[in-house]
Amino acid sequence: MTAPRLLDVAAAAGVSRATASRVLAGTPRNVDPALVRRVEEAARRLGYRTNHSARALRTGTTGTIGVVVPSLANPYFVQLVDAIAQQVRAAGGQLVVSDAANDAAIEAEQIETLLGGRVDGLLVVPVSAGASGPAVRAAAGRAPVVLFDRWATASGTVAVTLDNAAAMRLLLDHLEGLGRRRIALVAADQASSSGAERLAAFTEARGADATTVLLPSFTTDAGRTAGRRIAERQALVDAVVCGADVLAVGLVSTLQRAAISVPGQIAVTGFDDTELLELLDPPITSIRHPLAAMAERALTLLQAPARERAENVERFAPQLVVRSSTDVRAHA
Repeated sequence: MTAPRLLDVAAAAGVSRATASRVLAGTPRNVDPALVRRVEEAARRLGYRTNHSARALRTGTTGTIGVVVPSLANPYFVQLVDAIAQQVRAAGGQLVVSDAANDAAIEAEQIETLLGGRVDGLLVVPVSAGASGPAVRAAAGRAPVVLFDRWATASGTVAVTLDNAAAMRLLLDHLEGLGRRRIALVAADQASSSGAERLAAFTEARGADATTVLLPSFTTDAGRTAGRRIAERQALVDAVVCGADVLAVGLVSTLQRAAISVPGQIAVTGFDDTELLELLDPPITSIRHPLAAMAERALTLLQAPARERAENVERFAPQLVVRSSTDVRAHA
């Protein structure tokens, strides 16, 4: 069966080829909204797909955005990519995703590969606040680049992130309001800006002598390690803030195997509000990131003049989602 052509869409919609082309290229300026709807409906009905190679030759753009994340093994980054993908698809574009394997050197290679594929811009969730900067700065000299969820020093470009300090305050205020006084932090990956900011905010609020368990990575295995350490200090801890949901999942399962009640003896929070938290028993309190709004802003910055991407950090407000891992009265 022959694939539908632009002319077929134009004929089905009752418009000229030029009008159909403008609509399907995402530039329907001066086209009546009713005609736009007719063209879009005809394209859906016929199963028409834009020829991105032809568009690239015609406009010098590919309609493709590249995203580099630290690790797709972490469900938070999968959720983050999905939020970006929805925004890109809504704009008629395509998304290419690369996994940096939590390694700044691999991250630099992935950035180079995506640039070689002629992406129109890059969103990078930097592996390291320090080590990721040079590769990002070099990339920003060749194409629009925006950092997402984390920042990196000397990156030469803007970062769109969560307000981690405000998020930590929400969690601590919630736990203290429930009468929890012996609060510990389980944190990981202090090389990343998010890990460092969450640790700094906790230390500022609770003091340098507060209990902390520092781990090398954001993984469920690391959370299990933390769970064993917290179980050994059970008398000293009545609540735990985990710096990532994957840590909370590993920690809660380990505490439960040790016959420590959550939240009866120890309340537990995550930090990312990934979907899996609602499926656990008990469901876990966490921080919801406004990923859709953050993605919309990041993509707007990619298309903005270069001066609007000057190195800076734009922070978005977090939302506390209370579940029964901290408060037995809460419902998922």
